[in-house]
Amino acid sequence: MIINLTGEPIRVYGPDAPEVIEADALDLECTVFAAEVPPAFLDLVHLDLDEARTAFHGGRPVEIHLVQHIVRDLPAARRGVYLLVDSAVGLTVRGRADLLIGFDSVRDAAGAVVGYRHLVSPC
Repeated sequence: MIINLTGEPIRVYGPDAPEVIEADALDLECTVFAAEVPPAFLDLVHLDLDEARTAFHGGRPVEIHLVQHIVRDLPAARRGVYLLVDSAVGLTVRGRADLLIGFDSVRDAAGAVVGYRHLVSPC
């Protein structure tokens, strides 16, 4: 069983889908994973630093902020259950083979992502 905790429906078109779908991308054959509530999401908590951190790239300053990643509303792993999560959540939580993220984007003619070819485990 796959439970979608991304907060939005996710479409998986399969490995043979083209990178860009010219027709109505939402009407083509695909597997749609409806969003469950509540979604798992990532909070970024800004950590106060004793001094500002700045790096320079091409002669221009770039501010660097330390943040703590806190994943909320992510259920514990259960045998036989995969959790489809946002890529930021999946890449933040390590060592969980039950987490899946969308991979290999499928886009519509305007360039918007409408789905993926695969679901992969980022662990």
